[in-house]
Amino acid sequence: MTARGFTINNLIEAIRAGSLSGLINSLADGDDIEMPDMHGYGGLPLRTACFEGNLAIVRELLSHGANPNTGSNDGPGAPLRLALKKEHQDIVALLLENGAVLPEGVVIAPEIMDIPYDPTPFEADIPVPPESKPDNMIEFSSSSLPLPTDDSDTPTHFGTATSLLSMDLLFQEENEAHIAPPQEKGEH
Repeated sequence: MTARGFTINNLIEAIRAGSLSGLINSLADGDDIEMPDMHGYGGLPLRTACFEGNLAIVRELLSHGANPNTGSNDGPGAPLRLALKKEHQDIVALLLENGAVLPEGVVIAPEIMDIPYDPTPFEADIPVPPESKPDNMIEFSSSSLPLPTDDSDTPTHFGTATSLLSMDLLFQEENEAHIAPPQEKGEH
């Protein structure tokens, strides 16, 4: 009988730990930079790094060819959407400079594009597109997934790093719901 629990992947573990050397070693050992999540969507390493917020790790993944426009079950542009959701402005700027395209309906606040950014030598030769400053902000809505109502429905383990990322997002949405109660219809 085998014990159920976490599936360990050295590349994802290095990203979650913020270990640049671990990331480099994992890639040198042949780990897939476009590793799929449990739903089959590629790009889990870059999506995880964008959510975690480690600029050096994101930069390294991009320099090794990670797709900045990879999708997820939420649609295209998942790395950019995750960086925006977690307010990692430096990562948003780096993704845009490396060819990330804003998904339809996603708008970036002007102040995100005003951050100072010092490119590394490998990025210095990449032409930077002219800045575009939209006049409205990005908005996210809560997930439509129901939250467990009692401990019996709460899972005690998760099978992949994808589940951990999903749970991080779910808990963030739950915490945001406790911070700002929803407005009643008709209130402004």
